[in-house]
Amino acid sequence: MSDALVASEATGDVIADLNRKGNWVRGLELLNPANQFSLQRALAPYSPTPPARGLVRPLGELKVTYDEEADAGFLYLPYASPEVVRQASENDPLLLKSSYSVEDESAVFGLGGDESLVFIRFALPPEERLDTFLHLFRSQ
Repeated sequence: MSDALVASEATGDVIADLNRKGNWVRGLELLNPANQFSLQRALAPYSPTPPARGLVRPLGELKVTYDEEADAGFLYLPYASPEVVRQASENDPLLLKSSYSVEDESAVFGLGGDESLVFIRFALPPEERLDTFLHLFRSQ
């Protein structure tokens, strides 16, 4: 996320959506159930906007939303080859549709000295294959 130095780490909850093939789609939902850090402050450098239903996200840009009422954020991550993904989704309308989710309630959030988000490290369930999971986010 950032090249900043990590000043601290905190634990939070991360949810990733997968399509029916097991490919990670869209991005990551971020939750802070233990209130170990300010998720709002962590996401502030990424200019979060309030979540909006039906809003089409660009495939090649990082977009961040933050819901103050739920204290939850969402990182819409850029695909490695947005044009390839767009074309593939025209042939397979379900490619970018979430079919199920995986969750890590012990994800590690790396925070900079200003409490901004530097990295997120989370684990996949053992039944998920890493290559399949990352397929849309790797160069094709």
